[in-house]
Amino acid sequence: MTMEIGLNLYSVFRELNDDYFGTLEKVAEMGYKNIELITANFSNGKRYSDTFTISAIKQKFNELGLTAFAAHEGVAPGQSIMDNDWDKIIAENVELECKSIVFPMAFISGREDTLQTALQLNKIGKKCKEAGLAFYYHNHAHEFKRVGDQSLFDLLVENTNPEFVKFELDLVWAMRGGYDPSSLLEKLGSRCDLIHQKDLGKHVKPVNLFLVINEENPNPMTIYTEYVKSTDFVNLGAGIVNFEETYKKLNELGYIRYAIVENEGQIGDKFTNIKNDLNVMEQTIQG
Repeated sequence: MTMEIGLNLYSVFRELNDDYFGTLEKVAEMGYKNIELITANFSNGKRYSDTFTISAIKQKFNELGLTAFAAHEGVAPGQSIMDNDWDKIIAENVELECKSIVFPMAFISGREDTLQTALQLNKIGKKCKEAGLAFYYHNHAHEFKRVGDQSLFDLLVENTNPEFVKFELDLVWAMRGGYDPSSLLEKLGSRCDLIHQKDLGKHVKPVNLFLVINEENPNPMTIYTEYVKSTDFVNLGAGIVNFEETYKKLNELGYIRYAIVENEGQIGDKFTNIKNDLNVMEQTIQG
């Protein structure tokens, strides 16, 4: 299987807020062909499909030669996963011909809420499957908190139905959770055929956030507001990730369909940064 390069549009969320179609044009111009959607304007919380019709969005993708292969569909902190209108979300993605829905973040912190979340993910995944879509869970770092001899992530994997729930592994967030991404990928097998690629600055020490979090039971959001800084992330190739080694391993595994750029850095021009990231990925994957 040939691994394809994608761009998660969270990388340019501010630019999308200001000019949705103009930003898509720039992304296509620089050579990206596959996009993972974010579906809401983060400045006002409105879905892009409330501002533009689905047919206008789809027409723009077609015009620019962009394939929307997945969409991140989440809930705000404090909301229940089931508060989303999943029927509407699924219908919109089917109309867009977007084949996968990814749940970007569950604010879990202990065993019970993780098991409850697994049940909810199974329900949404079943709905997606019935509509012909794949459903994924995307990790950050907090899911790698340990409860006994397991992590919350292990509990999610064990308690979700492989028929309904797959995983999109964010390699750097896994590292920040103290885990080796290669081992996780081997364990997940074909349940993980999408990965997120970012890079972490060499100045970030320690990499494992759980070595610096001094609370017994931190609120998941606290981790990202108090222990993670916007300057932690750098352009691909400028940080700690060994791309040659990583992609040799991914190619050996053979089941990763999309390696997805997610540029969370806050320094410099975003379009210049994601163009650099595309170059790094092309050199790494296509040699």
